[in-house]
Amino acid sequence: MPRLAESRRNLPAGAPSVVAPAVGSAPLASARLAPPTHLMPLGSGLTMPRLDGIAPEQQLWDGEQAVAHVGLTFLRAGIGKAEDWAAARQNPFHFLKNALDHWVAAHGRSQIEEQFRLNLALSTDLEGHYAMGNEAPAQAARLFLTIEPSSAGYIVLGPTLRLLEAAHPRLPVTFAHLFLGALNRWIRVYDYRDAQERVDTLREWYASDPESEMVELPDIDRSTPRCIKRRPPSERVLLQMLPKIRNRTARRLVEQAVELDRLSCQAERPVVDEEVSASLIDCGEPLPSLLAVFERHDVIEGCFDEDARGMLELIPEPNLILRLNGEDEQSVREAFGILAVLCETLACASQLMRMMPGNELLEELRGDYL
Repeated sequence: MPRLAESRRNLPAGAPSVVAPAVGSAPLASARLAPPTHLMPLGSGLTMPRLDGIAPEQQLWDGEQAVAHVGLTFLRAGIGKAEDWAAARQNPFHFLKNALDHWVAAHGRSQIEEQFRLNLALSTDLEGHYAMGNEAPAQAARLFLTIEPSSAGYIVLGPTLRLLEAAHPRLPVTFAHLFLGALNRWIRVYDYRDAQERVDTLREWYASDPESEMVELPDIDRSTPRCIKRRPPSERVLLQMLPKIRNRTARRLVEQAVELDRLSCQAERPVVDEEVSASLIDCGEPLPSLLAVFERHDVIEGCFDEDARGMLELIPEPNLILRLNGEDEQSVREAFGILAVLCETLACASQLMRMMPGNELLEELRGDYL
């Protein structure tokens, strides 16, 4: 204590007091650091927030308000179901996708997929998907249902035409007229007429080139069966002919073609307005959903292969565009009513294509655009 007292007396005035450390304690220099409790008292400062009761996942969707309006209209129009909302985990985009999937499944998807590879899309911005333009804000009142192929189906007509010609000379052209006409009302079918158009275009190009005299173009007319060049009978005459067809397979093929034509005529294909046409002005022709040839690997298929090389140089138009108001139940019902006609037509066509001879195991000949 005397030494400590002496040390105190030797310190300058105002200097802090220094207490001798105990044995085994920290060095004297470390005793000058302030304790943590003086710098950050207990119960104050930053603390980690508690997450009890907070949802582990938060989601944000662009345009969710418009999509929510559309989902509600789909529910009221009978396109979607209330139980699909929980299955979609309250995601409005998943809800609409599930509603479309369930609707298509109930309208012949399994049959359609046997012969066709088509994609159904619901979009609020047609320009953003199919044309070159600026994207516009999502609007529930401006919706588009579109149909596009991911690959072209494949059908050989020759064996069917020969079977029908043996039954009656005018049945082949009748069948082709009904079958191709019914499908072409709704989707694009590439057949002998498209091939002839390609050849005519090439002939015009080569006409101005003196070095193209040696170019040999496919003879589509020569490859087209004569029976297909006849004039098809009227509906009244055809109905009189049907009971007289003795070959049961031939009669079933024609009857199914008549039914296909009837289904395709249940609704009129909607015509796009000027606004939609303007948004698609820079697009190319729709991709074919079906390639119809007379024989495997004939000149028609060759023309298709040549045409297919340039089909994706421009963004193609959809095969079908249905415009609807996502805030109007009646508009939604009308659009899906037209879509139902398309589905019934494709399902019937798939059934007919299974019946047509010479078309077994043709999956490997399908034209893929992807």
